[in-house]
Order: sequence, then structure tokens, then C-alpha cells
Amino acid sequence: MIELEYFKLFVLVLARFSGLIVSAPILGSANFPMPAKAGLSALAALVLTPVLGLPDAPLPDETFAFAAYGAGEFLIGLLLGFVMTLVFAAIQLAGQVIDLQTGFGMMNVFNPALETQFPIFGFFLFIIGVLYLLVINGHHLMIQALVATYDHVPVGGFVARPALLLDVAGLGQGIFVEGLMLAAPLAAAMLLAYVTMGLLGRVVPQIHLFVVGFPLTIATSLFLLALSIGVYLAALDGMFGRMFRNVDALIRALG
Repeated sequence: MIELEYFKLFVLVLARFSGLIVSAPILGSANFPMPAKAGLSALAALVLTPVLGLPDAPLPDETFAFAAYGAGEFLIGLLLGFVMTLVFAAIQLAGQVIDLQTGFGMMNVFNPALETQFPIFGFFLFIIGVLYLLVINGHHLMIQALVATYDHVPVGGFVARPALLLDVAGLGQGIFVEGLMLAAPLAAAMLLAYVTMGLLGRVVPQIHLFVVGFPLTIATSLFLLALSIGVYLAALDGMFGRMFRNVDALIRALG
């Protein structure tokens, strides 16, 4: 009987970890093989189940009730992963804004991590963001955040409150603010470059701006991007810090 209860607990813990693994950045990447995702989820659940111990109230035996418990556990991990992914959505938005300003707007590359088309600058910024998250052990912090949810939401204790879901949806507003902040320095510099070329074309009409303009804007954008890498890393540090603070706030709200 005790073995059956522990098995049911293991399945529910596995469901919560699976929700995080399929939705979180890096861990949910398509480059991360499915067997590895399943193995990581099972290993984490196997380690954590004895630590949690059996809940005071017995877990349900009915199929539908147990499935409802599992869906709630999966949704907890899914919500955490969604909040963590918003940072990379802001990075993609910044890349699209920069590409429109630099002449790369008509070209996209396939991002296998998110299985979607990415702007060229957005893909470059995405790679830097992933590497920076790995350097600060962000993937460890993701798993630690999920483990911390058990201090506020015990197994089977999830309640889908409308206010909670609205708060999570409200975090999406930060995508546009942070994306524009990332793109603003380079976009403003490129705007000045376009104004300068326009004035130059008026002063020296013999210059063919369509011939000279594209190589010049591309070279200028690459040079400015190289100069602003340090600023971008500092912005990433602040964005990831806010991301984990939002995750902590979400964990408290779940309880």
C-alpha cells in the first residue's frame, strides 16, 4: 500500500517537472533530445519523491481525480517555464526591430531551439542570451525554483485562480518594453545614420544612395553591435534578474 502511494506521488512529481522541461528555455529546446528530457524529469522526480514524503491526505485512487491532480501539477511547471521564456521573446522582438533598421529585415534564419524563423540579429542575440544564462547557472536556478514550489504548493494543491492567470498574462507586457530597450541604442544610431545619408544625398546628388547605402548601413550596424556587446550583457543580467524575481513572485502567488 505504501509502495503504491509513493508511486502515485512519483507520477505527480514527474508531471510537475515535465511541465517545466517542455516549456522552459534551454531545457525545453528542440535541440535537447526527448529521451534526455524524459530521463532528466524521471531522475529529478525519483530523487525528490523520497524527500517530499507522503502527504497527510491520501492521494486519490479514482482515475479522473488522479488525472486532475496530474494536470494541475503539469500546469504549475508549464507556468514557470512560460514566465522564464518571456525573456527570450523580448530578445526576439529586439532582433526584429534591429533587423528592420539595418536592412536585414527580409532575411530570417531557422532557430532549431524554438523551431521558428528568427531574424539574423535576433538569432545572434538569442545565442548570447542562452550562453549567458548557462554561465550564471540559470538552468540550475530553474530546477531549484521548481523544487521551491513544493514549499508553497503541495502535491495536488494547485488551484487555477483567474487572478493568477491574469497576473501571468500581464507579465507579457514586459516583452515589448524590454525588447525595445534592447534595440533602442542600435536603432537610434541607425536612424542617425539614415538621416546623415539623406542629407548627404541632398548635398551631393551624384551619390547613388541605393548602391552605397546598404553596404554602409550593414557595416555600421555590425560595428555598433560589436561596440554594444558589453551593454547588451549588462541588460541581460538585469532581465534575467527580473525573470527570476517574477518566478519567485509566481511561486508565492501559487500558494
